[in-house]
Amino acid sequence: MPSSTDRTHHTTATTPADPGAPTPAAPSGTGQGPVWPLTALVVLLGWCLLAWTVFAGAINTAPFFGETASRDRYVESGMVTLTALVPVALLLVLGRLAGSRWGLALLAAPGLLLVPLGLSMLGEGGDPAKSGHGRGVRWEDAFQDLTRLNWVATAVLLVVIAAVAWRRRRRQTAIRANP
Repeated sequence: MPSSTDRTHHTTATTPADPGAPTPAAPSGTGQGPVWPLTALVVLLGWCLLAWTVFAGAINTAPFFGETASRDRYVESGMVTLTALVPVALLLVLGRLAGSRWGLALLAAPGLLLVPLGLSMLGEGGDPAKSGHGRGVRWEDAFQDLTRLNWVATAVLLVVIAAVAWRRRRRQTAIRANP
């Protein structure tokens, strides 16, 4: 008959290395569920943003009815692809904070393709017959009409990341306070 001070496990008759360690029947005490649904959500939201960005840039510069797009349209399309990098990077940070790892590569790899696409569009001259043919890229081009969704998504994601970081910090300090 085992005594109350006996540390042997009743089902396996072995002594656990750490008395506070979880038993095989008990979960690992993290209190978190699986990470893959959040990874899938982050990647899906990122893909939607990438799809909208590419389609908006392509339609903005498409040669409808034989018309060549102006330099202003190429600059706006290039800036929408480059400013989409900010919310994509924030989605990757959010996924990493939530515990995602390799699944985020499904968003990071296509996100990196925005750089050459945006730089290519910024390098286009546009129709020489239209005004602004030789103009350079200006700071205010990053805040044109097509880029507004990217900036709204950036603001929302910054708030969400701050909330997740605050929640994680609060949970960690609670764990340290109650060992």
